[in-house]
Amino acid sequence: MSELPENPDAPPAAKNAGAQAPPGKPGDDGPISLPPVQPPSATFILQLFVIPLVIVSIIVMVWLMFSWLAHMGSDPRDMVRDLKRLNDVSWQRALTLADVLRNPAYDDLKDDVEMATDLAAVLEGQIEAASMEDPAIKLRMFLCRALGEFRVPDVVPVLLTAARSEREPAEIDVRRAALQALAVFANQQEGQFRHREDVLQTVLDISRERAAGDAEPTLRDELRSNAAFVLGVLGGQAARDRLALMLNDANTNARYNAALGLARHGDERAAPVLLEMLDPTNEVSAEHEPTETAQASKRLAVIKNGIEGAAQLAAGNPELETKPLVDALQAVIDSDLSLFHARVRRGIQINAQEALMKIQAQELAQ
Repeated sequence: MSELPENPDAPPAAKNAGAQAPPGKPGDDGPISLPPVQPPSATFILQLFVIPLVIVSIIVMVWLMFSWLAHMGSDPRDMVRDLKRLNDVSWQRALTLADVLRNPAYDDLKDDVEMATDLAAVLEGQIEAASMEDPAIKLRMFLCRALGEFRVPDVVPVLLTAARSEREPAEIDVRRAALQALAVFANQQEGQFRHREDVLQTVLDISRERAAGDAEPTLRDELRSNAAFVLGVLGGQAARDRLALMLNDANTNARYNAALGLARHGDERAAPVLLEMLDPTNEVSAEHEPTETAQASKRLAVIKNGIEGAAQLAAGNPELETKPLVDALQAVIDSDLSLFHARVRRGIQINAQEALMKIQAQELAQ
């Protein structure tokens, strides 16, 4: 077969390597000519990569600058000195100090007598000033929390004063913070703190408080609940006997804290309320919560605390009849727990399974 003669008028692209030029559209005078491919220019690269990188770098530098400024003067001893020069934002400094003292990196500060006594003096002055303004109330609350982190006995008297002082209902929040601080302090004393008669008597008295008529019933209930928690940390016969009476408290938080406090010391009187806490169908625990989300969160917390309390009770009382607790834990494992999301349900069931295995292992070891 003879080859077609080469068209001298064909475009150069058609002559290379025998390639056929792309056909043109109907009505076109010739084939489409594509623009040549060119490497990206320096201006294009600058716009695409360098400028965004500069912007991000500036943002990071600004953030680091503000972070640095925020941490300037964050030395705990400097914070205590700053708190002596009071102003409307001193409560923020007290909050930061409380957080710092919870950091294990600053554990040595918990034995700093000078720092503790200086901070106690600030709180004492604030209690005497008796301001009911919101910043002053917050300051007293966070001072209490910071003082509770110390292992210095000198902080106890002012915490007891804060726990007892109530000239207006606004101070109930300060009293609760003082009780929580006493619980933290006592927990670091390995049982020695229970012999402080002044502490025990103060907490016992608070655990008996009731609202006068309709005046601040919820706040008073929560105060009593905090007192139950402190009694559980303190231990001792007088504290446990009071907790046994509080198992009948109308407030669920007070009742559950009483049961957990008794379980912590292996007191079998906790068992009936622990069974109530473990009941997956128990709706009473969250009946006062305002939303469905809050109710679910509260019921989750109650079940988880019930599981922990059951394990503590069994571990602390080898003579305990564990079958009711075992059955309750198994019911949690078998329940569909439909109120919670799948991952939360699985976490609860794993916790219950672990507690059940501990109890069963303990029984086999006896």
